Amino acid sequence: MKSSEKDQAFLDEVYRKARLLEFDKREAEKVERNSRRLSRQRNTKFAGIVFVAAVVFLLIRAGRMDQPLVLLLSLLLFGAGLLVEKTELAWRADNDK
Repeated sequence: MKSSEKDQAFLDEVYRKARLLEFDKREAEKVERNSRRLSRQRNTKFAGIVFVAAVVFLLIRAGRMDQPLVLLLSLLLFGAGLLVEKTELAWRADNDK
């Protein structure tokens, strides 16, 4: 093997390792970005649940739990569930792109 062929083989190996390290770096950035996105999703869901629970608690505490209010709260919870499902599907669609 000639000296230039050895040099070229060495450079090819160095470039291959550099491409591999760059790929690993991009993948680590993707993992970090997805981790932040999932954290935001969990926090949003948790905040929504806490908010609805606080409203229900305050209404129970005030003693205003009559039949129309129970119906309204049921519709509110149903709507919140649909909203969570819709946003979750939207977030999944963003992840697939």
